[in-house]
Amino acid sequence: MDDTLAHKRLSEVLDLIDRYDDLYDRRWGHGGYMANRAFDSQLDQLEDEVRGQTRFARDVIAAMREGELAAKVEEHPEVVQHSFIQARKAIVEAIAILAQREELARITGPVGPRLSASELHPDIWGAAAGLWDNGHYRQAVQTAATALEGLLQAIAGPAEVGEKLAGLFSTNPPGQGSPRLRLRTVDPSSKTWESAQNGAAAMVRGAFQGARNLMSHPGWPEPDASEGLEMLAVLSYVAHLIDRCDVEKAP
Repeated sequence: MDDTLAHKRLSEVLDLIDRYDDLYDRRWGHGGYMANRAFDSQLDQLEDEVRGQTRFARDVIAAMREGELAAKVEEHPEVVQHSFIQARKAIVEAIAILAQREELARITGPVGPRLSASELHPDIWGAAAGLWDNGHYRQAVQTAATALEGLLQAIAGPAEVGEKLAGLFSTNPPGQGSPRLRLRTVDPSSKTWESAQNGAAAMVRGAFQGARNLMSHPGWPEPDASEGLEMLAVLSYVAHLIDRCDVEKAP
């Protein structure tokens, strides 16, 4: 998550609520009533904008893993003040949390690249997302591995399963019923090509032997989120390799 961008967007929502608060106070404050249709129209229009932006702010705060705080960012009838007072307080608190994170990042220095699950190959993350979000990391990896197997079987045929699918990257010519995957960005006459093909085959074997199979063994400990994400990254990398290949078939 981009904390700096989240800080900026939440601050913009806060400014919008404050503009609405000022207009609301001018309209209803001090016990007065201003019968002004243009004024009322302006207030209604701004209220709709605030309503939409507070929903956006709630999603941002939820993405910060601040679920309890996000739940407070909603329209809530107030006796004295307008219905976005509670949402405003929650957004102020969320901005403070982000500011603290940014300050901590400056103190501790660069933390290096971060892997976001949503940036994984769409077929892999799409298969795992529902289970992952519910904390079922083992099942998420297993389901994602099945999706990867399906991608490879769509080329090799359903008879090939698991690590045997590594044969798709064999450097041998394709045979009848045995197509090959060829990395399209590497010169086939170079040593790099042979290394890349063999490496891709090893990655397929590793994906199934080192990720899918381990998750299927009852004796293997339940993975935490970090280990599960690393395994999904392996599966995702293989899926991306498939996308970078052409299919070569025997004449």
